[in-house]
Amino acid sequence: MDVAIQYSDSTPDDGMWLAGDQGHAVLFAPPENWTLSRIAVCGMLNRDGIFVLEIWDAALNLVYRTTDLSGAYFGSNLSWAEIDVPDLRIDGPFFVVFFEYSTVFVGIDKNTTLNRSFVASRSPSMLSSPGDYEWMIAAIGHITSLPPRINASYENLTDGIVIKADISDTEGDLAGVSLYILDQKSGEVVWMDKADLNGSRSEIRFIWPRVVYGVSCGSERVSPVVAVETRGVPENISRYMRYSAPCLLNLTDEGPFSDALAYFGEDMELHAIEGLDGRIHYLSKELFETLRPEGRYSDYVRENITIIEGRSSLRFISMGESLAFHRPIYLKRSPIFHYDMKLEREAAGSQYAAVLIASDFHGAAARASLEIG
Repeated sequence: MDVAIQYSDSTPDDGMWLAGDQGHAVLFAPPENWTLSRIAVCGMLNRDGIFVLEIWDAALNLVYRTTDLSGAYFGSNLSWAEIDVPDLRIDGPFFVVFFEYSTVFVGIDKNTTLNRSFVASRSPSMLSSPGDYEWMIAAIGHITSLPPRINASYENLTDGIVIKADISDTEGDLAGVSLYILDQKSGEVVWMDKADLNGSRSEIRFIWPRVVYGVSCGSERVSPVVAVETRGVPENISRYMRYSAPCLLNLTDEGPFSDALAYFGEDMELHAIEGLDGRIHYLSKELFETLRPEGRYSDYVRENITIIEGRSSLRFISMGESLAFHRPIYLKRSPIFHYDMKLEREAAGSQYAAVLIASDFHGAAARASLEIG
């Protein structure tokens, strides 16, 4: 919802243009969580030319500037015109300064005196004492959603660590929370999980079993790999799709490349590769026969599998300060005997951190961190 800040009434009592490098300045005090999106100026065209609109912070430092033709916004009557600016999150007092170089009469409200209006000059930025009127300039923006609040703690168990989060949102529109376990030495994510939320408060418990995932194929191995327990899979195939790991599928070294998910079963074998576009590049024999008990796997391999043995590869995500990929691991052996690719678990070390990020349906997010041992 738009929230306008204005220190004058809506009807001009007069108009004034300023010569030279002088501008009409108004000091604004925004509400909390307010984002500026446009400026409204009540004005009338005096002559063709340009204007410069600037946003200054409370210390008179330039935050934003735009220049445009005065005739594109103002006409022969004193009326309001809106000038778009990029969304600017402003947490304290700021100035809107309109330099019109004698091209625009800016409306004046003589009945309101709040000491908010000044005459400004540039190079260096300076302001005169406030006048006995208010410039008819308004700042228009929107209130952004307040972020959720997180109270986080953890508890050591014999078989893992429980991360607890008490999450609340005053606006009652919680959406979800994600957990990331980071190796404090490398900064890499070694584990992640997430949960959907709703309403104004939720208590969530995540369990990290103190393991780190890697992927191997023959003598090749990469670690750590981000893998999560797959949700929403039908029960009859869930044992073949127990874990999923995001990756980049390279059909050959020259491409094409596509974002994909690799699915590993309870036996830790690779059982499926699915592109994020929905295309299935590989199903294992066991998974195929569960889905299509009347089908012939040899026909499926010949007609559908796009993987080229020894030339196609998967590059698993390495998540740290930035998103990257491990070196490629090439798919080997016939699909009938699996591609010899396995998900592996190893015991975690001792220096890790848990990061929780909760968000609402408007995109506002809150973050909490814990050092866990």
